[in-house]
Amino acid sequence: MHQRESLANLTNEQKHAPLNFGVVLFAFGKPQYFWAAYNLAYSIKRHNKSIQIALISEPLEKGARYYCPELSDVIDLFVDLPHDNLYVNKKIDPARCKLLMYDLLPFDENLYLDVDAVCLKDLQPVLDHFRNSEKDYQTYVLGTHTIDNGREIGIMQWAYADDIWQHFELTETDVMPAINSSIQFVRKSIEAEKIFSIATDLYLNNPLPVHKLRSKWGGGQPDELYTNIALAKLGYDASMNLEPLYIVYKRELSISDVQEKHYLQGYFGGAGFTPRYYTEWIDRLLKKWKAEDGRQHVYFIERIIQNKYVTGKR
Repeated sequence: MHQRESLANLTNEQKHAPLNFGVVLFAFGKPQYFWAAYNLAYSIKRHNKSIQIALISEPLEKGARYYCPELSDVIDLFVDLPHDNLYVNKKIDPARCKLLMYDLLPFDENLYLDVDAVCLKDLQPVLDHFRNSEKDYQTYVLGTHTIDNGREIGIMQWAYADDIWQHFELTETDVMPAINSSIQFVRKSIEAEKIFSIATDLYLNNPLPVHKLRSKWGGGQPDELYTNIALAKLGYDASMNLEPLYIVYKRELSISDVQEKHYLQGYFGGAGFTPRYYTEWIDRLLKKWKAEDGRQHVYFIERIIQNKYVTGKR
């Protein structure tokens, strides 16, 4: 187990020392996000204690240590969120955090995961897959869209195609992906940095007017929209050829099939987005695992879901 530190406490030499590969999580704002981070980190470590996990969050005394002291048992490296450029109306903007993530990533190769998931088995094969891949940035690509396919984008809920193409000056030949940013592999490189830089610049300096959004994320702008556009402008194929994270709107796979085919069970969205069939199952799993480890399961999935950003609660 690596020594757990806040990045702010490391020397410059330590900060720039290669840390190879690790899982990266975000937690800030409401206590439930720290609870979710703990559940996910705990489940990853339960299957493989050697996997490094970093938590990017508000300073320890304000966030992790206050809301969920147990996080120090499962997090190897704490990275403090900066105090500037992340707030909208005095509240942390999750879209800005995800788009400004690149400079905060502590590892040479990073597997970012949204915290609303639970690990089902050893994640090492997934890490090895990404480490052996040539692409420096990968995420879930649900599909692609071109302007000749019409204004309705069935695979993306954030905005209409004609509004996007006009506002961001995409060309007739540009192909825009629709991503799910719940899982992202980022290798520190010029290539990956450029993707984040363009997406961040679009969001901060030329955002799509809010009234043109089809859907808001937690009452605000969605990070995925701006990453989609950056990838379209660069002509970059960010697709990954595996599906370690299972996220669904309706009951499809059986529990045994999920365990066989996937490494993580997600519970994206607000109440009712992920069927209780899956959320109640992972609660039972966490309760069983923690009992075996002499712990008590107290950070229940449904309580976390009720307080997520997608509901507009911050």
